[in-house]
Amino acid sequence: CRNKKKTNLKKVNLILGIHNHQPVGNFDFVFEEAYHKAYKPFLEVLSRFPSIKIGMHYTGIIFDWMDRTYPEFISDLRGLVERGQVEMIGGGFYEPVLPAIPDEDKIGQIKKLSQYVEERTGYRPQGMWIAERVWEPHLAKPIHQADMRYAILDDTHFQYAGLDEKEFTGYYVTEEEGHKINIFPISKTLRYTIPFEEPEKTIDYLSRL
Repeated sequence: CRNKKKTNLKKVNLILGIHNHQPVGNFDFVFEEAYHKAYKPFLEVLSRFPSIKIGMHYTGIIFDWMDRTYPEFISDLRGLVERGQVEMIGGGFYEPVLPAIPDEDKIGQIKKLSQYVEERTGYRPQGMWIAERVWEPHLAKPIHQADMRYAILDDTHFQYAGLDEKEFTGYYVTEEEGHKINIFPISKTLRYTIPFEEPEKTIDYLSRL
């Protein structure tokens, strides 16, 4: 009988989110290729690992196309939402660059996608994706008015605010005229290691945090 040495394993809370988008008016064959190579197989693999929880964002353009072409995909997505594996993430329905449109249109776009998602998955988004990751401080007000509790934002914006990379592991609160939202930094490192590098690169990075 051998003595087994116990190892103290460090744990990291890793929040995973997937952003899916197609430009308005894109060709049907592009949607088809993306569906068969990415959207459908990703959901199928995810369904086999119920312990992995993830945030999923689809723009209204994709939802509208799925509704007309592969409604069974939305049914499968709803199943993952209902079993608590997927949290739906909202945003602007047509993926507008928010600072470029009036506040009432910002709110209308966000609420339109939230209603669409709720009707099809049973879950009303509480957070949102920022299109093209373009941010201005005043966005906190219309985002809050559109019933969003949080937004996801590139960590470079936090660097511009004077924060260091080691401070990007939580979330922050911002406000405009008393309208508060939480903002989560997206790790630039993980944006590149997860899709383009071997899994060990991601694991090594997380182990250093």
